[in-house]
Amino acid sequence: MSTSSLVRPGLTTAIIGHLPAIKSRLRKKVPLLSFQDVRRARIPFYEALASELYEGGCPNAAFLMLQLIEFEHDHVPPTSDPAIEEKRLKNSKNLLNFLYKSLRAAEGHKNEQRYADEVEHLLMIGRSFLDDERKRWIARQFFLIALDRCEDCQLEGSRIGTLGKYYYGSFLLEEEILDEAVQMLESAEGWARGKSWPLDEGKGIFGSQLLIGEIYHKLFLAYSAMCERYKLTDAKQFDLYIQLSHEAAIKSNLDAVLCESYIKYGDFQLDQGNHREALNCYKQASKKARSINALDKVCKLNIRMAAAHRSLNEMKDCEFLLRNVDNMTVDNRKSECYAELQLLNGEIHFWNGRLPEALEAFNEARDVYKHLQIESKMIQACCFAALAAGETHFGQYAKLVKKVEFQGPISDNESLFKLLRWNVDNVPFW
Repeated sequence: MSTSSLVRPGLTTAIIGHLPAIKSRLRKKVPLLSFQDVRRARIPFYEALASELYEGGCPNAAFLMLQLIEFEHDHVPPTSDPAIEEKRLKNSKNLLNFLYKSLRAAEGHKNEQRYADEVEHLLMIGRSFLDDERKRWIARQFFLIALDRCEDCQLEGSRIGTLGKYYYGSFLLEEEILDEAVQMLESAEGWARGKSWPLDEGKGIFGSQLLIGEIYHKLFLAYSAMCERYKLTDAKQFDLYIQLSHEAAIKSNLDAVLCESYIKYGDFQLDQGNHREALNCYKQASKKARSINALDKVCKLNIRMAAAHRSLNEMKDCEFLLRNVDNMTVDNRKSECYAELQLLNGEIHFWNGRLPEALEAFNEARDVYKHLQIESKMIQACCFAALAAGETHFGQYAKLVKKVEFQGPISDNESLFKLLRWNVDNVPFW
């Protein structure tokens, strides 16, 4: 739903107007609705609320009501079905009654010059609409209003101002508006860095340490999303954002975030050929995974560490880790962790010239990935199995599998996918 036609209400500047102007503006909407359109019945309801707000000294809230009816007129399909209209009117009443009370409270704080409380209340209103996809446009409006009020009232750098940027940056991140999200969260981080704010448990507001940790968490997610954007198009930007995301994760001091980041950064180092650095990252990730009892991650990290040890020709350490993984998966031979174990076992057998053992391991990995419906990994296992079976026309693809997979899902390569669907005897691999 587009919000381009929605003008934000004037909570940042005084609105010059009178009660008759509100009524006149509402009445002008009536001729735009056909005589049969049951939405006409809403006009008195909107008018009553807007008038009461205006007369109660809340002109900004009154004008917001006008914005809502204009937005609804532009974007809600007309209906002549009384049952549908009755439901819509009920929903509208619930929404407007909530806004009526909330906006009166916010404007009360403004009139009494309690500006931090006003901004906090505006943020509360915005956050209350986040869980309803149809009303997220309202959340955006209130976040923007709150940020404007911070600027008007010189609240930049304050705890409530930082919260405003954090909430709006998080909202933009969820909406995948990445450039603005990064800018907003970096600004919040700049305001929060080095500050010492007490935790106000009564109001549920973050203290400085909790807030800065959450900001770095969101920055990690934003930078990681930027990595995905540039993964296939700009190596320099990808390198920049993988570094920034890892730095943000470290500063967050959150074990779950650190675990995920060390895995991603380790994979990046491995792709760069920095096997020792990758191994150190995987070790750190394993510690964090154990601290949060993420046993599946521990299992997969053992495989990554085994692969790094193999690249460093430290086969004793590699074999020890592989035995650990085999023991961890003994009760579940259909897990992704077991498939990864077999894929690595197959590679080790292959490079040591044990082709029958390699083929068996690759086929077992393929079967598990097929069971789990992980298509790209299934294709990888098929590719290596074909190479191990001596089907040379697959070999040129198999040698590029890992590089291609780092750049994007293998199944995106249409010609490779079609070739792998059939072997030389025209028998499907799966």
